[in-house]
Amino acid sequence: MKNYSFILILVSIALGISCGVLFPTQMIAISWIGQLFINLLKLIVLPLIFCALVSAITSIGGMKKLSSIGFYTLSYVLFSVSVAVIIGLVLLNIFKPGVGIPPSLILANAAPIDLKPIPFSSYMLSLFPPNIVAAAARYEIMPIVFFSIVFAIACLSVGKTAHPVIDFFVGLRDALIKMITWLMYLTPIGLFSLLGTAVAEAAIENLLLQSLGGMVLFIFIFLFGLLLQITWQLIVAVIITRKSPKYLISSSSSALLTAFATSSSMATLPVTMMVAKHQQVNEDVARFVLPLATTINLAGTAMYEAVSALFFCQILGFDLSIPAQIGVFITAILAGMGATGIPEGGLITMVMVLRSVNVPTSAIGLLLPFDRILDRFRTMTNVWGDLVCATTVDYLQKKENKKKRRRST
Repeated sequence: MKNYSFILILVSIALGISCGVLFPTQMIAISWIGQLFINLLKLIVLPLIFCALVSAITSIGGMKKLSSIGFYTLSYVLFSVSVAVIIGLVLLNIFKPGVGIPPSLILANAAPIDLKPIPFSSYMLSLFPPNIVAAAARYEIMPIVFFSIVFAIACLSVGKTAHPVIDFFVGLRDALIKMITWLMYLTPIGLFSLLGTAVAEAAIENLLLQSLGGMVLFIFIFLFGLLLQITWQLIVAVIITRKSPKYLISSSSSALLTAFATSSSMATLPVTMMVAKHQQVNEDVARFVLPLATTINLAGTAMYEAVSALFFCQILGFDLSIPAQIGVFITAILAGMGATGIPEGGLITMVMVLRSVNVPTSAIGLLLPFDRILDRFRTMTNVWGDLVCATTVDYLQKKENKKKRRRST
């Protein structure tokens, strides 16, 4: 059955791309089907994040164990995102794709109206809104994550009287997972419409054949950086699980394909959780790690923002010193972890990185024609990193439990 579903997904991708090239107008006319598929995924994501985190934290079995899993998750995320940014900066310094591109390509572009710098104080206030229901209605993920973690810890602190509340959210989580299982049967139709529409829009706007030497080199360098990021994580996963790379990649294929089609780590989260279960990651660990990692472990996005800033600096002739590039490194990590995981959300947080090196925000216009396809590869990298994060945390937690048993005996 799994092989049959995988074949259907591959066929739908091939048909979507082919129909997007051959029948662009017709594919755009049915683009609502793909949007409906994304809406159905997002419909489940917010309650799933809340219920998954509450049930996971309350079932972990104590504050010490919870703190260790949280520490492992945050440590892995910081390491992963840092490596991604370093890879991107090193590649850009070696190949220098921006050298030789006329600065007028940046300076002549009009800055997108909706891309405005976000003050730090406003960003912090958005993480702790006065109305959690209103935040959910605006599809703000981080406030939901913070609220669910604090709520679950409060349930643990209350004790027995909170057990009915915990049982309710556990039951709701199981019901949502069943809904996800049903929704997965529609995946081939959703992928067909999403990819077909994306290809059709590019064909109509004549972007498929658009080429610029430095831009093409930049795109290939960025994609190569993502490949390096995926490769070192694959090596880590192979060492930890002692399973073949072929098995790890094939078992993760449904999540990676969904990430590519939807361009959203959040929309892919239900599939990611199912893949982690199939890979035998402890369910309690996966239910805590994956919602949190999906929110902050955006290594592909952080790399994109760092290399874009350096690329624009090369075009404008800015010779960034090592301290300045360290500033880009830190800002890109913070901006990447602050991105929301929705399609093209990285463009908003990129403003913060560009401002740190005095690059005009109008430079973003140079990347807009290519961003939609690059966003799909970034999302695949992010989702792959989430799975490896869950696998790593599960391994470290099991190792810690073994040490405790040895000490007790």
